[in-house]
Amino acid sequence: MAGGRHSSADSGRSFGFYALSGLVLVAVAATGIVVFKAVQPETCPSVDEFTLAADPSIAPAVSEVLGDVTPEETGCARIVVEAALPGEVVGRLGKGVDAPDLWIPDSAAWVGKAALTAAGPVATAGGSIATTPVVLASGGGEQFANWLSVLEVPDLAMGNPLSTGTASAPILAALAEHSGGAESVRAALVPHAQAESVRTEDQPVGAKMLTELVSTGKIGVSTEQQVVQFGNPSINASVPTTGTVMMDYPLVVSASDPERHYLSAKKADALEAIFKSEASQEILNRNGFRDFSGATPVNGGIGNVTALPAPDQSAADRTLGAWTLMAKPIRTLVAIDVSSSMDFPATGGKNRMQLTTAAALAGNQVFPDSVAAGLWAFSQGMKGTQDYQELVPIRRYDTIVDGVSQRTLMAEQANRLTQLKRGATGLYDTTLAAFRKVQESYDPRAVNSVIVLTDGANEDADSITREQLLDVLAREQDPARPVIIVTIGITDDADAAALADISRVTGGSTYIARDPSEISEVFVNALAHRGA
Repeated sequence: MAGGRHSSADSGRSFGFYALSGLVLVAVAATGIVVFKAVQPETCPSVDEFTLAADPSIAPAVSEVLGDVTPEETGCARIVVEAALPGEVVGRLGKGVDAPDLWIPDSAAWVGKAALTAAGPVATAGGSIATTPVVLASGGGEQFANWLSVLEVPDLAMGNPLSTGTASAPILAALAEHSGGAESVRAALVPHAQAESVRTEDQPVGAKMLTELVSTGKIGVSTEQQVVQFGNPSINASVPTTGTVMMDYPLVVSASDPERHYLSAKKADALEAIFKSEASQEILNRNGFRDFSGATPVNGGIGNVTALPAPDQSAADRTLGAWTLMAKPIRTLVAIDVSSSMDFPATGGKNRMQLTTAAALAGNQVFPDSVAAGLWAFSQGMKGTQDYQELVPIRRYDTIVDGVSQRTLMAEQANRLTQLKRGATGLYDTTLAAFRKVQESYDPRAVNSVIVLTDGANEDADSITREQLLDVLAREQDPARPVIIVTIGITDDADAAALADISRVTGGSTYIARDPSEISEVFVNALAHRGA
C-alpha cells in the first residue's frame, strides 16, 4: 500500500463502511446508514465480504486505513468494519451467531476470555496493530503514587471491566503493583462494583466519559489516544509513578465456522501487512495511536511511560470474577416446593414450609431495589398436568404494579405459600420450565439465575427423567447468556445428588440445609453469591 494516498478529509468516515477500491456511494439515508457499491476489479473474478468488529476507539482509524485498499491487496475481499465493544463481541462469539470474521479488541486479554466460551476457534493473527497507554483523565492534573490509590478514589469514573479493556486496566495494574495483594485490590473495588450493580445502563466511555469529566470535575480512566482525540485543554492526562498498562489492539480471527475461519485467517495475513505498513501507521498515529511497539511519540500525548508487567493470571481471574459477582445485579426466579412433605414438623414449633417462607421473606427484606425477582410455587399437578404456578413474574423490586411495589407483592405471595401445600414433588419439569423462563427474558447486565428450594426428590412419574433434564440443560445453556441454577435442599430428605447435578451442569451452586432453622441463612447466602 503506497504512502500518501490518504488525506485528512477521510478521517470522519463512518464506522460502518465497505472498504475497497473504487467505492461508489449509492445512498446516504436519513437514518445515517451509509451504503457503498463496489466496482469489482477485473483481476478478481469475485469479491467476498468479510466482517471486522473493531473497538470503538480504533474503528474510525481502521476505516480510514482500509478506505483506499483494493480487493487485490486483501485477497479479493471486501472488509466491512463495525464498531463494537469487546464485551459485546465476546457475547456474540459465545452464541456463534452474528460473530464477526475478524476482530480488533482494545486488548489481547479478550482473546483468552472469548476462547473460553466461543462457539468456534478464536486466534490472534499476529501482534498488535497499534498501542496506547491507559491514563488518568481529570481537570486538575492530580498525581497518584500507584493504581491502588486510584481505585480508592470514591467516585472514580472507570467504566465497566466486563465491557472494555480500558476499564479493567486499573485493576490489572494494581494487581501488578501489589504482588500477593489481591485482597486489598478487591476491597478497593467493592464500592465501584456496588455502584455498577444499581446502574440502569453502562457508564459512558470514550468522548462521552471525557465530556462528563469536564462537567463534573471527576477523575476518570481513559487512554492517551482518547484524551488526544478529545482535544479539550481542560482535561489533562497522567499516569501513576509506578507506570501503566498498554492497550495493544491485536488483529484476531474470530469466524465460528471452521471453513470460514480458515478463509478469514488468509485475509488476516494480508490485513496485518496493511496495518503495519508505513502509510497505515501514519494514519493510526494521526488518530492518536502509538505504533505496535508503543514507542512512537504522539503529538499532545504524555511522552515516555513505564509499562507494568502482566499480573499473576489466577489472581487476575479471581479479582475480575469477584467484580462480576459484585457488580452485576441479581435477577432470579425463586421456585419453592409446596408439596405435602413441606408440612412436616421442623424446629421451634414450625414446619418446613413456615421456615422456608421466613427465609424468602428475609431475602426479600435484605436486598436492594436493583434486585429483580419472581416467585413460583411447585408440586405435582398444580395446574392440570403442570407442576408449577407463577405467583409473581420477574420484576425489579422498585417496580410499582397497581400501586403496589414488587417487593410488597413478593412478600404477600410468600405468605400465601403455606396455603398451597399439596401433592408430591414435581422437581424436574419445574426446574426446566424455570430455566427456560429466565432465558426468555434474559438481562445481559445481570447474573440471571433460578433458585430452587425443595425438601424432596422428583416424584412425578410423567415428568422428564433426571438424565433427560441434565442433557437438555447442557444443550440449551448459552455460554453468552448463561442462566445458573442454585439448588437448596431442605433437610436430608432432599435428593442431594440430583440437586448437585442440576447446579453443576449450569455452573450454579448447591446447598443443603440439614437443620431447617438454617434455611433462612442458606437462602440469603445463595442469593448473595449466586453461582460463586
